[in-house]
Amino acid sequence: MAEEKERAVRASKGRSPVTWLAVVALGVLVLWLLADRNSREWWLVPEDGRLVVKKGILFPVGKTTFKSEDPELSRTYAPVAAPSAEGLPGAERSFDDRAELDQALFELLAGWAKDDIRSEQVERMQRARDYLARAARLAGISQKQRDELKGMQGETAFHEATSHLEQGAESLRHALDQLRIASEARGQVAAEALSLVKALEPIIAGANQAMLEASRFSAERYRSAASGAQAASAPAAGAAPPSPDGGAAPSR
Repeated sequence: MAEEKERAVRASKGRSPVTWLAVVALGVLVLWLLADRNSREWWLVPEDGRLVVKKGILFPVGKTTFKSEDPELSRTYAPVAAPSAEGLPGAERSFDDRAELDQALFELLAGWAKDDIRSEQVERMQRARDYLARAARLAGISQKQRDELKGMQGETAFHEATSHLEQGAESLRHALDQLRIASEARGQVAAEALSLVKALEPIIAGANQAMLEASRFSAERYRSAASGAQAASAPAAGAAPPSPDGGAAPSR
């Protein structure tokens, strides 16, 4: 009996190094898999009033601000300033792949751009164009998001066009005023100025009409959007008001 116990102890001692090596190898493998998974993860992190894209490092935990030798990728994922602190997400978010990151980043950029477009302010409209230019470089956005992007790009292009039209019309009016002064003089300059006055008058009239139509369209669109927002926030006609306990009041 004693001999059998001694043989069993010797056998267990003989297997011990192999067992330990297997445990260590398994632990190393687990750590490597965790590190590899972490290195593939992306983060959106609110930081100092900016939205920062971060990438996992080759370690079970940890991340760093994304940097790339590709200048296009560097521009696409560079930290972006939020319009306000309220515009930033409340906490950091992680993503398993770049497509998920792109779609989440698009939603934030598009939301900021929409607010700026609705303001119809020149400075904010330029900022909206910057947000949309960043969003357009995101390769992993969905087709629905691409369609939404085109719509917003059309909005900013319309406002930019009307701004150029207004500036151009103002320049033409100033030129017309100066030509009229020149036409009242004597000599060849007066004759040429009068000829240009006659040529510019219908052009300016057309520009003024285009500006009027653009202004009317913008005003009607704004009123429609405001009416829709009010209708969405107003309670439905005939709806029973909520009871103090949170449920609907019984109808009579």
